[in-house]
Amino acid sequence: MHVKLLIEGEEELGSPHLQSLLDEHRADLGCDFVLFSDTTLVDADYPAVCTSVRGMLGATVTLHGPQRDVHSGAVSGPAPNPILDLAFLLARLHDERGRITLPRFYDRVSTPDAAQRAEYAALPITPSTWLEETRTPRVGGEEGFTIPELLWARPSLEVISIEGGDTEGLPRAVIPATATAELSIRIVDGQRTEEVGQQLREWLEREATGLQWELTLSELTAQQPYRTPQSPQLDAFAAAMGAGFESAEVGRMGNAGGGPAELLARMLDAPVLFFGTGLVTDNWHAADERVDLAVVEKGAATLAHFWALIAEQQS
Repeated sequence: MHVKLLIEGEEELGSPHLQSLLDEHRADLGCDFVLFSDTTLVDADYPAVCTSVRGMLGATVTLHGPQRDVHSGAVSGPAPNPILDLAFLLARLHDERGRITLPRFYDRVSTPDAAQRAEYAALPITPSTWLEETRTPRVGGEEGFTIPELLWARPSLEVISIEGGDTEGLPRAVIPATATAELSIRIVDGQRTEEVGQQLREWLEREATGLQWELTLSELTAQQPYRTPQSPQLDAFAAAMGAGFESAEVGRMGNAGGGPAELLARMLDAPVLFFGTGLVTDNWHAADERVDLAVVEKGAATLAHFWALIAEQQS
């Protein structure tokens, strides 16, 4: 058995150079499967094998108002305000049921089947535990779906930043020339980032009538969704996780975030398995980001059992 390590440090940027690296070193990277280590766990004491990641498309929407910043005392009232226009526009991205309003957005999205819903329902995630662990005040999202289903089986669209007017120092009494929003769109099985980008453009053409707008899509760093196919390696990983976490029960889960899994599977012609030891309580990307060492130790034990089981399969 041979293990090859591919260490890539641009994941937070969307892995913009990974495809060219895979092209260049394709002959060196042949493999039976890929083990991708950048996913989460639902609970420190309840192991669950991750079998899917969502795809991701970033977008920047900019609205223009006056040709330059204008003193509000001179023009306030009749002058267009791009911040207000942007706020009204963003509010229409979701309807009253929490569904995303882009045209044809759900045409390729399937509802979780009974088996998948049963797997998710078995996990120790309840609205009360979720609110406590995520430090959020309420559960939002699309009506009719549980928290695991919203995280892993349904798409989402988030506004991750808004910028307009003075953002530093004392505010000037001006109507700004522009306002900008950054969007993060997470997609699921059946959807493609290029189609979703076109749907967003059509939505703006329909909803931003009379406004001057620009749309920039992060196509270079877009990532497609991916689901791990059933295989002996996946069975071995579930068994290894049970041994590593000393648990008789091992669940199934997905990952709300993305990663270049579909790219790796397509370029290397090999299935991708997932394993990470992050918890929602680790506060990823926050100022107090942390890691639970006890969970890391269980993860290390899981991998030790996994490689032994793979060696047995290949002997």
